[in-house]
Amino acid sequence: MRWGSSEKVLWGGLSLAALAVLVAILGAGFLVARYRAAADYPGAELMAGQDSYSVWPYPTVKRDSSYLSGDSFPAVYNFYSAGFELGPELYAQSNCIQMARNFTDFYVFERSMSVMLCDTPKGRMIFVMRAVTLRLSR
Repeated sequence: MRWGSSEKVLWGGLSLAALAVLVAILGAGFLVARYRAAADYPGAELMAGQDSYSVWPYPTVKRDSSYLSGDSFPAVYNFYSAGFELGPELYAQSNCIQMARNFTDFYVFERSMSVMLCDTPKGRMIFVMRAVTLRLSR
């Protein structure tokens, strides 16, 4: 069986389309992994972490994690307050403060982030919640 030029063009086009899809999937995976790790405090020990997903009523990806750090309270506070534009604390009680903010990107992606920072005898405990929701309708 000999291939004609039209079959070669067809298979070449399909190969390029498959390659483009593979590159898009790998790129999306890289961006998701990078976004997921962005809230990890540098040098902190991960105490617990959990990812959860839901599809109804709106597709949502959520990450809850907690860390222990020996860094000073102001250093950890500034990392989250300035680095994620959470601003000043919303709530404070005893040795803990909470910062939180909701963002909307491209009118359909809602991002939520909250950080609770507690001063303990062993160091700073950091509790982080991040969620991304796709809302196509309001």
